[in-house]
Amino acid sequence: FFLSARMAAAQWARQCAKAAFWTFPGFMFINDQIVQVTRIQGDSMQPTLNAKTRTSDDFVLVRKAFYKPDRGDVVIAKSPTAPRELIVKRIIGLPGDTVMTSRTRGGYGMRRIPKGHCWLEGDNQMASHDSNSFGPAPLGLIEGKVMCICWPPSRLGVVHQIECDATRITKTLSPS
Repeated sequence: FFLSARMAAAQWARQCAKAAFWTFPGFMFINDQIVQVTRIQGDSMQPTLNAKTRTSDDFVLVRKAFYKPDRGDVVIAKSPTAPRELIVKRIIGLPGDTVMTSRTRGGYGMRRIPKGHCWLEGDNQMASHDSNSFGPAPLGLIEGKVMCICWPPSRLGVVHQIECDATRITKTLSPS
């Protein structure tokens, strides 16, 4: 009996190892290329993400595959000033657009967004380090679009695209 139990345990361990061997790469591919759950920290996207009354950070589902950046989308991107860090911001402008900055050292100003770049801003302007600080961000830094809040359950819901303030942006008809 002891020998057969030992053999059964060894067979079970081999099957678990085999399942992990085939499952882990698939999970990693999905997480890296298709969708990902990401924890949002900080106040720069309040009230959309991490509401002031929160008891924990929001966790969001990010769509990475087949995503084309659009004005008003909330996105996860690599920080232009610290590429190892991820930031969450809203796309305000696309290549060719002219944007009125929210704040600069000398007040407001107009910035034309160059080819291959976009203008990113946090919804909470007072707590956001965004394109008003670092300028237009390369589109290649965008990792994906925030689709919904999936945790905590009390905040479960879709993250909506918001139309940009027409008084702050001159849109191009077809972004370059």
